[in-house]
Amino acid sequence: MTALGEILELLHDAGERSRPARLTVVEWAHGPRSAAAFDRFMAERHGRRSGVGAAQIVRSGTETPPPDGTSRTTTLAFESPARYREESAGVQAGTRYQVRDGERWVSWDGDWGAVTNETEQEGGPPSSSYAFLLDPIAIVGGYRLEAADEVEIAGRPARRLRAVPRPSVEGATAVVFSLGPGADAIELAVDAERGALLRAEARLGGEAFHRVEVTDIAFGPIPAQTFQPSLPAGVVPSGWPRPERLPLHELQGAAPFAVLTPARVPEGWRLAESLVTAARTRPAVEAEVSLMYVSADGAYAVGISERASGGVPRDWLDWTRDGDVETADAGEHVAPRHHVRLERDGTLVELSGADLVLLRDLARELGPAPIEAPRLGP
Repeated sequence: MTALGEILELLHDAGERSRPARLTVVEWAHGPRSAAAFDRFMAERHGRRSGVGAAQIVRSGTETPPPDGTSRTTTLAFESPARYREESAGVQAGTRYQVRDGERWVSWDGDWGAVTNETEQEGGPPSSSYAFLLDPIAIVGGYRLEAADEVEIAGRPARRLRAVPRPSVEGATAVVFSLGPGADAIELAVDAERGALLRAEARLGGEAFHRVEVTDIAFGPIPAQTFQPSLPAGVVPSGWPRPERLPLHELQGAAPFAVLTPARVPEGWRLAESLVTAARTRPAVEAEVSLMYVSADGAYAVGISERASGGVPRDWLDWTRDGDVETADAGEHVAPRHHVRLERDGTLVELSGADLVLLRDLARELGPAPIEAPRLGP
């Protein structure tokens, strides 16, 4: 059997050989290069760019720029997709973890608070972020593989591979997003005995932009108490913050700021969505109203987001310069996206859509939202 054939057999049976296991995973990402790779992925796979490329970013100049590289360390005790414990730190302040034992589960985050299977029934049980490392067969569907040499990772013998993305990745997008969408190639290392994926480094133009690496791993039974779903003492669980759908005339009563809506919209356009998100202290969430207007044929849309003036700037949205988006290498697939931001009556309003003239016209038409339901009759 060829070297590649041996590796494919390892990957095929990894789910049986590699579980249960305890492992430590370090995930690293280079911000600007990751953004460029993702932009490329969106353009190649979906005929459009994501709008987050570095060439399109406009910043106020007052905030501290984010670091180029960030990392997170995670420990995982994994028996099955429905029985695992995952704990991480490094990206957010404090520690976060989630534990699942069948239909019972908890998820706690030092910044975002806690939810359980009892308080968050709508969303369903969470999945482990790194379960794919112990059953990496999906790689075969997403990449063309080429065997390389032997290496040692986390003290274990491993087989190195070069993986090149397949032109079409329908059905394999989950693993592609886990390893680094938009990569020219990914260097992989597979455990020579168990088939677990021990390392994956994604590169674009010869430079690494994303890496997942196992730094410690042990295979074998895990004590049952490891999977006991419990929260830290004193932590009170709640549900994840979600926007609430309300009729247009009820938004003003639900929002702590003046809600503004266009007095007129183009003929045939309609309000397709009206949402309000309540403010919370944990996690820190600002009250917000979101409106979506769509054309009669559904081909065009305008989004309107409203918050109280003086809130936290959202420059992470990467607002684009009007008429200054670099599209020379993008062909005819790029659909420009424009944004208009204004403040009125103590409300910050942000409009977005493909037609800048329409956005400006709608901004001029903004006025107090109705507070009564529409009535039939003359």
